[in-house]
Amino acid sequence: MKIIQVVHAFPPDIGGIEAHVYHLSKEMAKKGHTVTVVTTKTNGAPGSDSFDGVKVIRYWAFSLPIFSSVRFIPFLPLRLAFMDADIYHSHGYGSTQPFFTSLAAFITRRPFIFTIHGYPKLKGLGGVFKWLYTNVPARVFLRIARKAITVTDATMPDIAGEIPKEKIVTIPNGVDFSRFAPRTPLSSLKTDTIAYIGRFDAYKGIETLIRAFAIVKKKRPGSKLKLIGKDEGIADSLKRLASGLKVEIEISGAKPEEMPKIYDSLSAVVLPSKYEGLSLVLLEAIASGRPMLSTPVGAAPKLFEEVYRKDAPKFLFEIDNHYELAGKILNVLENKKEFEAACSRAREELMKKYSWEVAATQTLKVYEEALGNKTVK
Repeated sequence: MKIIQVVHAFPPDIGGIEAHVYHLSKEMAKKGHTVTVVTTKTNGAPGSDSFDGVKVIRYWAFSLPIFSSVRFIPFLPLRLAFMDADIYHSHGYGSTQPFFTSLAAFITRRPFIFTIHGYPKLKGLGGVFKWLYTNVPARVFLRIARKAITVTDATMPDIAGEIPKEKIVTIPNGVDFSRFAPRTPLSSLKTDTIAYIGRFDAYKGIETLIRAFAIVKKKRPGSKLKLIGKDEGIADSLKRLASGLKVEIEISGAKPEEMPKIYDSLSAVVLPSKYEGLSLVLLEAIASGRPMLSTPVGAAPKLFEEVYRKDAPKFLFEIDNHYELAGKILNVLENKKEFEAACSRAREELMKKYSWEVAATQTLKVYEEALGNKTVK
């Protein structure tokens, strides 16, 4: 098949959707399909390049400063329509790319597939944007879509009101187990380093982690907190909060190739989000043999039941509850041997279901169904 993947951002940009499209495209190319990724040009990346048999085309785009995923590529429907494609696939609820990609699919009479990675629940100006998005572009591209893929069943109730349930397919994210692996035993780490990994955005609840860390720091003075990711406009407020609580935090970015080593240096990873789909951070941390603490949003409760089994409650905490989170972190730091064993068992369970090869095979089957074919490599 000739597959066009369209996404608002792509490596070297860092993010869950970016990584998803990267790995999915790579696996599809391995299976003999022709894959082209169309995205925006950022971070000094070249206009076109390729990796592992996948072609990448980056166009200049203008964006809204307060919404990082809203990037407009001029004449995108026409650009896509003139490409040789059997199927169009776009990603991200809240991005403009699915709308414009669906128009290209409509023009060319080719199937359009959409993947929702998480369903935003916004307030204020963001809530107004969300309402407009849901009632204008989303109505169009969800109607044109042959199938809508969600990375977790937890998103089903949110999206079901906008698209018929029979159109929705759940295909979980994957993880590269050869890259993300526990090379340093948790119990042997000399420094207690806790980290948040992801975008610095208001809905991520990073303030809760900083408040929890202030409590942890009093009981374990040698502990450290790292915030690793891309700032979406709140980094300065996070620094002010930390300063007011009299704790030091380290804020930095990271390249994808650096992430395995970073996970291996951590005593715990925390995702204090107010909503999520199936965050790749969850999968990467668990694959790396590190305790993954999360709010019970998106796929986290179900995933934790699958991999942590009876220990799942030890890894979940309430949204905005920094007191509970502090207790969970301290429990990890004070019982590393116990958590090392639990994390080892969790990795083994994760390997049974969450791989990019499985995700690519299942996605290709969706393509084949949309094209009316019955077989797939």
